[in-house]
Amino acid sequence: MRGVLFLLNALILLESTKGTTYERLDVHDKIIVDKAIEKANRDHGKGKHLDFHIIANRNDNMVNVILRPTSCDKKTPSVHRKECKLQNIAPQVSCIDCKGTMERCLLLRNTDEIQKRKNECPPKYNPGAGHIMFQISGNKQPQTGCVGCV
Repeated sequence: MRGVLFLLNALILLESTKGTTYERLDVHDKIIVDKAIEKANRDHGKGKHLDFHIIANRNDNMVNVILRPTSCDKKTPSVHRKECKLQNIAPQVSCIDCKGTMERCLLLRNTDEIQKRKNECPPKYNPGAGHIMFQISGNKQPQTGCVGCV
């Protein structure tokens, strides 16, 4: 019995680490991923087709798409190709869509530049920013005093 439970837990853990496939993405994300595939293959596809691996980060304004080389040769047009197997070799690419625009995709080893781009694209909504404690007056100075006075 213990062995069956162990096997069941291992299978559940394995399934949870698979990640999202291209087919499971919603329409909005597929548009962003397709744009990333096209840009990355144009800029970094050196013989092998680059295709969707994961969406690493997201907020209201930003989606960070990670692409990996596949077993398929590069060809145009660059679109998602489900027959290609992802490979864990270079170049692995990060494409950041910020507010609907996507700059040149970066190699994953450029971690400082990737982080800089992510920081330049903050979320639209800052939780807590509307709280009474963070309100400011017309002269941009924090307000103090009673709640009704602010």
